[in-house]
Amino acid sequence: MDQLDEQTMQMAEEQITLERKKLPSLNLLPEEERKRIVHRVIILTTPMIIHEDNNLRARGTEIISDFSKTVGIATMIDVMRHDINDMDEYVRNGAAVCFSIVASTLGIPAILPLLRETCWNMKSWQARHTGIMIVHKIAILMRSTALLVGSDAIQPHLVSLMEIIEPRLKDETKKVRTITTLAMDVLTEVAAIRY
Repeated sequence: MDQLDEQTMQMAEEQITLERKKLPSLNLLPEEERKRIVHRVIILTTPMIIHEDNNLRARGTEIISDFSKTVGIATMIDVMRHDINDMDEYVRNGAAVCFSIVASTLGIPAILPLLRETCWNMKSWQARHTGIMIVHKIAILMRSTALLVGSDAIQPHLVSLMEIIEPRLKDETKKVRTITTLAMDVLTEVAAIRY
């Protein structure tokens, strides 16, 4: 990590530490204030969760996970929903990683309705692309989990995820078809892991 990057991350972590102190009382705050805090934390944490440094990614993942457990799936979806259609791929990629962490923390079934909605959104290829990126990121996390503890706990979700994204293999947008192929490949790898 270069010095500027390190300084930026340190400043972000200091701000996140201040916001994390609010975690115990976060659900006592008015809804709009709670959403504002969660949104701020996501903005500050996104560079960490997509960074190449494993330690930074782990810290960012822990932060998103803690906030997800505290505020729940509805607030997390509400706060990040607008990023799904963003024209900036960096923003969409950050949202995909965040959503995969939320799914890992709160359970894949909690996020399936959102995935169906985004992956089948025919008005926005960006939404479809982001929805499938979320599945791809979830699949990568599932693969890691399956390699560590076996695939029995993961198998029930594979069919649902594949059914959601499989039609996008014939999508009109090449980027959507490409990410769908990548996601299907990782899901297939997970399905093949047996202990």
